[in-house]
Amino acid sequence: MKKHFLKKCLLLLCPFFGQQLAAQTLSFNPAVPLQNKQITFSYQPKGGDLEFSDDAKAMVAFYDGSKWKTNTVVLKKENNNWTGDYMLPENASFIALKFYQGEAVTPEALDNNQGKGYYSKVLSAGKKGVSGNYLAEAALRSGTTGEWSLNSFVTPVKNAKLIDSLLRLEEKLSSGSFRSTLFNYLDLKRITMSPADFDVFADGVMKSEIKKGNLNEQLLAGMQRYYTKIKNDKGADGVEQLIYKDYPKSATSRFLAYQKATNSKNYQADVEAYLQNFPYAEWKNAPDYQEYIYYTIYRGLGAHYFETNQIDKFLSLYQDINFKTGNEIYRWNITKGQMMGKVDRKMLYAVSNKIIPYLLQRQKDQSYLIDFGNDAQKAQENADNQMNDRLFTHIFLANNQEDYAGGNHYFQYLSKSGPYSNADLNAIHLNILTHLDDQKSLKTLLEQSVAANAVTPAMFDKLKLLYQSEHNGKEEGYDKYLASLMPDDKKAEMRAHVMANMVNYPLVPFSLEDADGKMVNSKDWADKIVVIDFWATWCRPCIMAFPGMQLLVDQYAKDPKVGVYMIGTMQFGDYKTKSVNYVRGEGFRFNLLHDAIGPKGEQDQVFKSLVPLFKSSAIPRKIIVKNGVVRYSSEGYSGSPSQLRDELSMAVEILRAEK
Repeated sequence: MKKHFLKKCLLLLCPFFGQQLAAQTLSFNPAVPLQNKQITFSYQPKGGDLEFSDDAKAMVAFYDGSKWKTNTVVLKKENNNWTGDYMLPENASFIALKFYQGEAVTPEALDNNQGKGYYSKVLSAGKKGVSGNYLAEAALRSGTTGEWSLNSFVTPVKNAKLIDSLLRLEEKLSSGSFRSTLFNYLDLKRITMSPADFDVFADGVMKSEIKKGNLNEQLLAGMQRYYTKIKNDKGADGVEQLIYKDYPKSATSRFLAYQKATNSKNYQADVEAYLQNFPYAEWKNAPDYQEYIYYTIYRGLGAHYFETNQIDKFLSLYQDINFKTGNEIYRWNITKGQMMGKVDRKMLYAVSNKIIPYLLQRQKDQSYLIDFGNDAQKAQENADNQMNDRLFTHIFLANNQEDYAGGNHYFQYLSKSGPYSNADLNAIHLNILTHLDDQKSLKTLLEQSVAANAVTPAMFDKLKLLYQSEHNGKEEGYDKYLASLMPDDKKAEMRAHVMANMVNYPLVPFSLEDADGKMVNSKDWADKIVVIDFWATWCRPCIMAFPGMQLLVDQYAKDPKVGVYMIGTMQFGDYKTKSVNYVRGEGFRFNLLHDAIGPKGEQDQVFKSLVPLFKSSAIPRKIIVKNGVVRYSSEGYSGSPSQLRDELSMAVEILRAEK
C-alpha cells in the first residue's frame, strides 16, 4: 500500500483538556459525544495508509466507568471520507476509535493517528463531565487498561507527569470519590509515585473507603486482591476478615478459604474443615463458576486418602461428587495403580467394585458440559469414553483376581464405541469367556473383534481352532472366512490410510549387526520388499506393537520376496544385550538389528539419516523399502496388533503389485 510521508492537517480546537480528537482526520457530530446518544463520525484517510483502501473498517472502544468494551462499526464511503454511526450507552465516559484494513488483531494497515490515538471524553446528556472522563484517557495512553487489544488504539507511554495531571482533573471532577473506579485509579497513581510512597497512599485510600462503610462483596474482594498485589499482608488479612464477617458464604469467602486450606501444612485437617464450612451439596444448590474448587479439592484429598491407606474415607468421597470428579479420582488412583503394578491388585479390585456403580449412576450427569462449550453431545461422548476406560481397568482387575463372572458382567456397560474396539480388552474378554466356557459368546467376540480389526495373535489362534472344530478339523476355507468378517468400509478406510502414507525417499545404504553378531547389508535387499520397525527398549508403544509385528513376520515367514527387520535405535548402555534378551525372552521371532553408532556415541545413525523424511524423531516408526527407496512411512501404534499387521501387509501388497 502506498505510503505518504507528507500529511495535510486540519487542526480542530479541543474544547477541553485531554481531548485528542484526531485533529487531522476525524470529526464527531456532536463535536463532543454524549451519553445515550448516537454519534456520527467522519474519517478522512488522505495521506495515511488507508488513503486508497476500499475496505476500511473501524473499531470503537468505550469506558463505562468500570471496564472497557469494544465493538466494530460499519463504515460507508462518501467521496474521500468514511462515515460511521454508533450509539453510546448511557454509562459511557470515554470513547476511542481505530481504523484498519484486514483483521482487527493483525491488520494489513492501521491508522491510529500515528500512535497518538483518536479519542474523546463523553459528556452526560446535560453536557457535563462524568466520572471516568480523564481516568480513562490516562489508562488508554499509558497502556494500563488491562486489555492488551486496546494498545493498538494508541502507542502507550507511561508519562508520569501527564498521568498525574489527568488524575488531578479526575479527582476534581469526581470530588475525590473513586469507589467505582478505585483499582483503575490506584494502578494509574502507582505510575506517578515511588513504591514506598504509593504503598502508604494506597493503604490510606482503601482504609478511607472501608471507613465510609456500605462495602459490597465485589469491592472488598478487589481490596483484598490489591493489598496482596502490593504485598501488604496485614491489609489483605484485615479485608479478608471483613469478607468472612459480612459475606461468610459468598464466592469470595469460599475462594479465600480454599486458598488457605489447600496451601496449609495440615492439609487433611484443613481441607476436611473446609468441606464442612463450604459443603459441596450447598454449592450445588446454587452453582456458580467455582466448580473447579471442588474438583481440585476432591482430587487432592482423594489422592491423599489413597496414598495414606485411608480407604474408607477415600470411598466416602463418592457419596457427593459428580461423574467428572469421581472419574478423575478413580483414574488418578485406581487406574494408575493398576497400570504401574505397584499397588496390591486385590485391594484395587475391592475398591473398584464399590466405585464403579457410583460412576455408572452419574455417567449422564453432563458434568463435562463446561469443558465442551455447553455442547451436550460432545460432553456425553467424552463421559462415555472415560467410562469405557474405567470399565477397562475394572475388568482387567476382575480378570486378574479370577472373578470371571464379575468381570463379564460389566462388558454390557461399554458404550457403542467400546465393545470390540480395544484389542487388549478383547484379549481379556477371551480369557474370561474361556474360563466361563461360554463358547457361543466366545465365537461372537472373536468375529466382532476381527470386524473391528482389534485382534491379538492368541485370538487369531483361538478363532482358527474354533473354525477347525466346526469343519472336521480342516483349515480349508479359513482365510476366505476370515476375510469375510472384515467390513468393506473398514478395508476402504485402511487402504486410504496406507495410500496417504506412501512416500518416495532414497535410503542411504547401511550395514548393521544382527542379534548373532553378523552383519546385514541393505544392498542385499535389491530383490525384496523390506519392512523395518525402528524401536527401543525404553519405548512402551514400541514394545506394545510387537505382537502385531509378530503377526506380520508370521504372515511372510515363507515368502522370500518380503523381509521384516526390527532396528533397535536411540538406546543406551549395554543396549545389544538388553535388546536381544528382551526379544528372545518374550518369545518373539524377529530379525533383530542394532542401529549404528555416531561420532559422539549416539546409537541412531540409520534412523537419523531418515529424519528429514520423518520430520520427527519419534518412535515407533515403520518404513517399507523397495529397490533402495523408502516407499512407506508411518509413526505410532494404534493399539491393535491385527490392525498394524493389516496396515503393513496392505502396503507390502500394493508395492508388490506395482509394475
